[in-house]
Amino acid sequence: MGQTAERLLELLEQYGGDEKQILRENRELEYFYALSDMRENLLEWYPFGKNDILLQIGSGCGAMTGLFAERTKEVTVLDGDVTDLEVNKRRRGSWKNINYVNCTLKEYGKRTAESPAQYDCVVLADGLGEDPEETVALAKMFVKPGGVLLAAADNPLGLKHWAGAPKETGAIGRDRLMALLPGAECYYPLPDYRAASEIYSDKRLPAKGDLTGMVISYDYPQFLRTDVGASWDTICEEGSFREFANSYLMVWRRHG
Repeated sequence: MGQTAERLLELLEQYGGDEKQILRENRELEYFYALSDMRENLLEWYPFGKNDILLQIGSGCGAMTGLFAERTKEVTVLDGDVTDLEVNKRRRGSWKNINYVNCTLKEYGKRTAESPAQYDCVVLADGLGEDPEETVALAKMFVKPGGVLLAAADNPLGLKHWAGAPKETGAIGRDRLMALLPGAECYYPLPDYRAASEIYSDKRLPAKGDLTGMVISYDYPQFLRTDVGASWDTICEEGSFREFANSYLMVWRRHG
């Protein structure tokens, strides 16, 4: 996060680690994404195993690391940005089951080339970076047989982008994700994966009227290009929700 992480270190020191007070008095969106408990909604429901060894790719300033450390036996946080890791350590440093590794995913692959598939769970919950195909391919290498990869991604065709919200680096559509993760289950966090309040699946997609009053995404512009509620109704009625969902959460298991 670069400058955001540096500023967060200053704020955590200034406010004595009181994250709620930081958010009350500093309303920048990046601080919200870094510190809000809402970030955990994406995977709070997922049944992690208490003996799982988990790899978190991308620190995200620790937004979800606490959840992983609470639910699993051991967490390795991998990030090429040392400042992001410092923020994470500042927030989660008291946990004894968290290991911090400052290197990129590609570098980590080289370091562990002889035996990379070692994790029960690999998590990509902070975007897929500049090359989503390469990121997903590398992440899959670390999933042990029977293990799972949990990957969240922004959808470039998501309704919020048609309404004027900026696309993320590494945004990728559902068909491309399914090609990268064959056999995966696809979930649909709304408003998006960074601040999920509802999560749908292919077993239960929203119908017309379900999303009319959906809380808008936090990164919408002040003036919207479309009536979001009416657009969701039309999309759901036409059976096109999968294509226009704002983001995806993929659950892929090695060997089925």
